[in-house]
Amino acid sequence: MSTILQNLESPTIEEAIEANLKEEIVYLGRGMSQGELHKTPELLWIYTGSSGPNDVLHSRFATDDSAYIDTKIDEILEFFNARNVNFGWTTGPSTSPANLAAMLEAHGFVYSTSTTGMAVDLMTFNENIQVNPDLMISEIQDLETLKTLRTIEMLGFGSSEKVAQNYYDAYAHAGFGSGMPWHHYIGWLHNEPVAIASLLFHAGVAGIFGVATIPEARRQGIAAAMTLHILHQARRFGYRVAVLSPTEMSIALYRRIGFQEYCKLIHYEWSTGI
Repeated sequence: MSTILQNLESPTIEEAIEANLKEEIVYLGRGMSQGELHKTPELLWIYTGSSGPNDVLHSRFATDDSAYIDTKIDEILEFFNARNVNFGWTTGPSTSPANLAAMLEAHGFVYSTSTTGMAVDLMTFNENIQVNPDLMISEIQDLETLKTLRTIEMLGFGSSEKVAQNYYDAYAHAGFGSGMPWHHYIGWLHNEPVAIASLLFHAGVAGIFGVATIPEARRQGIAAAMTLHILHQARRFGYRVAVLSPTEMSIALYRRIGFQEYCKLIHYEWSTGI
């Protein structure tokens, strides 16, 4: 178990955010039937087939020598090109050397998007947020109930059945609940499941993932209730810091709660042209 982070000091918080966000994707490599997780002292990457995700998640080279790094980039290109799939390469606070992005671009990678890393102190976050008092929240304890999370994920995020199934498989393989890093929650409104949220304890922080509400139940204080509930759960488990990556729809809520932006993960893409 990682040492629990006690504060929001830099650079530790940035690297903890990065590690936690990446660990979610690592579970796909471990849990999907076709998934492969590859790790060397310098690189960590995932391959899950033609529909992805396929991504180099971590890069910390032991040298700044450009010829050496060019060779390593070419080796990764050869790996994915041999499988005829597009893939991404993510850079973040822990990436070394600092100019790796420029080196990737020189190899033909193009900027795709960025992920914002946010964090909040679980001892001081703003709890004075309007929530739906009728929402009942329970933790998922078995695979049958996990199917409800899969359904709400499709409705709340607009995910395809395949993507939702991939996450179901990853969560099922990883395990969840008491004594495990993953904890999943369902919000019930008038005895109907309307929302989901997940916690991942990793790198000394509590990562919040998959907060989603079905369209019919939005703008009723449900996402706020789910978020505050899992923040309280994380604090109950002894954590001091919660981290997440917001969507455009959710970032205003998280800022009201007290989350602040600490880092960016930058995503580059390589296309085989298929």
